[in-house]
Amino acid sequence: MSNLKPLVLAAAAALTVTAHAGDKEVLDLLVKKGVITAEERAKAIQESKTKDNASNLNEVFAAQDAVKRLAISGRVQVQYEGASVEQNASGTITNSVSTSDFILRRMYLGAKADVGDGFSGELVWNFADGSSGGEFDKAVFTAETKFGKWDIGYQKVQWGQEENTSSGRLPVVERSLATRYWAESNNGRRLGFGARHTGIHYSNRAIFGGHGEADVRYGLSVVRADHNGNFSSNIAGANDLGLYGFASVEWKPLALTLGVNVAENTHSGATTDATTLDDDSIKGYNPYLRWVSGDFTILAEYIDTDVQTGATKRNPTAYNVTGIYKVVDNIDLVARYSAIDTDGRNIRVSDGLRNINGPSTNFNEADSIYLGVNYYFNGDNAKVQAGYEMAGMETANGATKVDADVFRVQVQILF
Repeated sequence: MSNLKPLVLAAAAALTVTAHAGDKEVLDLLVKKGVITAEERAKAIQESKTKDNASNLNEVFAAQDAVKRLAISGRVQVQYEGASVEQNASGTITNSVSTSDFILRRMYLGAKADVGDGFSGELVWNFADGSSGGEFDKAVFTAETKFGKWDIGYQKVQWGQEENTSSGRLPVVERSLATRYWAESNNGRRLGFGARHTGIHYSNRAIFGGHGEADVRYGLSVVRADHNGNFSSNIAGANDLGLYGFASVEWKPLALTLGVNVAENTHSGATTDATTLDDDSIKGYNPYLRWVSGDFTILAEYIDTDVQTGATKRNPTAYNVTGIYKVVDNIDLVARYSAIDTDGRNIRVSDGLRNINGPSTNFNEADSIYLGVNYYFNGDNAKVQAGYEMAGMETANGATKVDADVFRVQVQILF
């Protein structure tokens, strides 16, 4: 027995590393059998709790001892989409395309490590994007200081109220044709101006009023001009930079938020070939608001940009207005109107409506109405969304038009 007791004590100590309920039961049994004392049991449990509280990792073991907290996150979205697209010229149907498909819209897996003293790092990979097994959604080093927050790496800049709303918390199934025109990659029509860029992103906030009535946020990003991708290699035109600034104030007594984004980018936002002309540039502003009154929420934004391509200057403008009505705690009704005038830069069906096939015709203006319903099983963590969108586009002279009817259903899990 004298040789057995040290072995049992060692095994008991090993079992208490994570202090699970089952481990406590083993310790209780050892106390009952007289192998260890009640004091030894209590000490083992307390030591385990102390280690867990210090690391906050439980059974997740980090490669570096400096890690204080490691958070794993994920997002899975499965979507059905069906669409009918008809183009007509002078009232005669000239092209008809339909779509019906199931897709994995997003498959995110992320990890964020807190190494203490305000420093952390975050990586998010989207397995559903790209042609070779996915692509990065975010990759940043973060320093939180008394002078504000600094994110250095690859993430979204502040441009577009709807674009800067996480896809996991969108009240609609897909972002609007206006949002996509500025946020999606540049193809000679879309601008590739917002969304993700590699660089330095600074943000800060200030609270005013005796009870924190006003929450003021502001920031600035200095980033590589080219949009998305190519963040790890040097390409022609990579010396060009983009500047993005924002400021907003949330006035809590009225549940009203007012904000504005401003930006200027060179080369990459203006043409398909970022190196063609030195005077290519894009600049603009994006005011927005959010207002909550009881069960109603209103979101609205306006987008205005000047696009210089050589001697040609365009002024694309757009706006989104979204209304949300909470029927009961777990059901929302949603309506959105979106409109865009490209000022001759043009837009196609595939530019504004994600994953929807359409004719390769260039249109000057477009608008859409979205009607949807959201059912929340557990908030945004588990929900299903269904939406019907009616979109129309037309050429500058109005002679050629296209009408699209799109129905989507999406289920989502966040963890």
